[in-house]
Amino acid sequence: MKKLLLSLTVVALSVATMYAQGRVNFNNFASAGVTVGTPNQGSAGGAGTAGAFIGANYSVQLLWAPQGSYATEAAFVAAVVGSSGAFPFFGTTGGTPGTDGAGLFDGGTVPNPVGTSMPAGNYTMMARAWYNNGSFATYDAAKAGNKNVGFATFNIAATASPTPINTTAVPAFTVTASVPEPSTFALLGLGAGALVLIRRRK
Repeated sequence: MKKLLLSLTVVALSVATMYAQGRVNFNNFASAGVTVGTPNQGSAGGAGTAGAFIGANYSVQLLWAPQGSYATEAAFVAAVVGSSGAFPFFGTTGGTPGTDGAGLFDGGTVPNPVGTSMPAGNYTMMARAWYNNGSFATYDAAKAGNKNVGFATFNIAATASPTPINTTAVPAFTVTASVPEPSTFALLGLGAGALVLIRRRK
């Protein structure tokens, strides 16, 4: 009977550990801030000058995937197992963190509420930001609209209670106008070539 109770206790602890809900603090207070690169279409697309800290016109989101090495953004996104909501940056676009908090964000504890989709463990995470301004609710929408987007990836352990929550040390990254994929450039080149041939035949 004692052996049976011991076995059941071990199984129960294993299950509890397996399903222990992980969480991290999602902010960049310990980071160098997030800067805007060359704005797209002037203030309409970038809402800031090159090198300026971004503000409330921008949103940020956290995604996570099993810890590993991902060669491209697309490879990481394909492996994503969870994501947070979108959060605004503080301050005024073009300001500095020392004066108005621009370039800083605080997404609170992720997942929120705790325990929705992140078992405790090691993850590769991506903080991605985009020009929102009430017109682009998601990163993908801003990217498709050729507005300013950017991201940074990093590794972190999501902890379960009673272990203290890990704070994400988000690397500083640049948010710039999205660049078309090489395949897009190839299609544009083919289109231009076809126009030249048509004109020559005429």
